[in-house]
Amino acid sequence: MTELSPAEVFIRPAATVILARDSADGVEVLMVRRNSSAAFMGGAHVFPGGALDDTDRSELARAAVSWSGAPEEFPWRAAALRELVEEAGIVVGTADLGSGLEGGDVYRAVAESGGSLDADALEYVSNWVTPLGSPRRFDTRFYVAAAFGEAVADEREVFDAAWVRPEDALAAADSGDWVLEFPTRVHLETFSNDPTAAALIEHAAAMEVKRVEPRPILEGNGSIRFLVPGDPGFEGTNS
Repeated sequence: MTELSPAEVFIRPAATVILARDSADGVEVLMVRRNSSAAFMGGAHVFPGGALDDTDRSELARAAVSWSGAPEEFPWRAAALRELVEEAGIVVGTADLGSGLEGGDVYRAVAESGGSLDADALEYVSNWVTPLGSPRRFDTRFYVAAAFGEAVADEREVFDAAWVRPEDALAAADSGDWVLEFPTRVHLETFSNDPTAAALIEHAAAMEVKRVEPRPILEGNGSIRFLVPGDPGFEGTNS
C-alpha cells in the first residue's frame, strides 16, 4: 500500500469537552485515560471527545440535540455531547440514559426519552489542528461546560475517568505518571488559576476562539517542542 505524503493525510473533524465542577480543594476538570492500544494518543490523559461521525449530521441527531446557533456549528457540538455520553456516561441536558450507548443509539435513546442534549450549554474556546507530518490529523474544537452528574469510563476507548484539579494533572505529567499531549496541557494551564467552576466558565466565554496548528521543532537534545502563533521562531518554521 502506498504511504500518504504528510500533505495528503485527511484532516478529520473532532470535538472535545472540558467539564468543570467545584470541589472542597478548588475547581476540577474531568479527564480520562485513552486505551493504550489506540492508534492516536494511546495511553494519554485527555478530556472526553472524539471524531465526528455521519450520525452527528443526521436528522436523528437534530431531533435529540437542542441548539440555537449557526447550523454549520451543529455537528461539532452534537459530537461533543455524544462523546460525553459514550465515554463518560454524562448527559449535558435532560435525558435519562442507560450505559453502553454508542453512535446513533445515543441520539435515539435521547429522543425516545423525551429529553434533549443541550448544545447551548457548551462554550466554544479553541480550534486545534494536528500538525502537518502526523500520521493521523484532526481539526478539533474544544468546548467548556459545567459538570453534569458523575462520570463512569466506558472501559473500552477510555479508562480511569477522574475529576482532577488542572494543577494536579500538570504535576502528574511533570512527574511522568501521566502523559499529556500539547493541546491538553495548554488548556490545563489556561484554566489552572480559575478559583471556581463559574469563574472557569466565565473565562471560557470571554476567550477569543483561535485556530491553532502547532509547529514542531527538534531541540538539540533530541526532544520535540511545539510552537504556536506568537512564539519566537514560529514564523520561521515550516507550515
